[in-house]
Amino acid sequence: MDWKDIVGTVAPGLATALGGPLAGAAVKVLGDKLLGRPDASQEEVAEALSAGSLSGDQIVALKKAEQDFTLEMARIDAASEASHIADTASARMQTADLARSGSAIAWGAPAVSIMVVCGYFACIWLLFIRGDDLPVNLAQLVSIMFGALQLGFGQVINYWLGSSAGSKKSGDAIREIATRKAS
Repeated sequence: MDWKDIVGTVAPGLATALGGPLAGAAVKVLGDKLLGRPDASQEEVAEALSAGSLSGDQIVALKKAEQDFTLEMARIDAASEASHIADTASARMQTADLARSGSAIAWGAPAVSIMVVCGYFACIWLLFIRGDDLPVNLAQLVSIMFGALQLGFGQVINYWLGSSAGSKKSGDAIREIATRKAS
């Protein structure tokens, strides 16, 4: 039986990470929990797990490794979201500071936002309301513009209203991990 299959039977979340871009982090956690060495190589972890059937201590170590790995991934996700929120807050604060100082630059974000929103709805109107009247070349151009403006529209909304979806996702993940650890 392959060592990754062994991990998969006890800690499926960790086994999934072994097959993707987080394999290095997963091996580090396994090395730490199974061998007491976070710097253990993948070969050393494979050797420790391929020696035969798992002992009770190894099963507990694998489950603990999966919990720690999941918790660390949630922490990283939460830190990333916090960084994004801080970046957005900083941009809003800069706009407010420029407005307080009477700088004409303060109108930059609102002007770009107005252009993006107006362009977005103009593309909707052109494509979906007046679409039959448009020449093919113009319809293609408006369709491309609409795709680009969709991204900008989302960014405008996040800038002015904030994003609570990512915060909710991070909070839910941390609550789930805490609940799992408690039981």
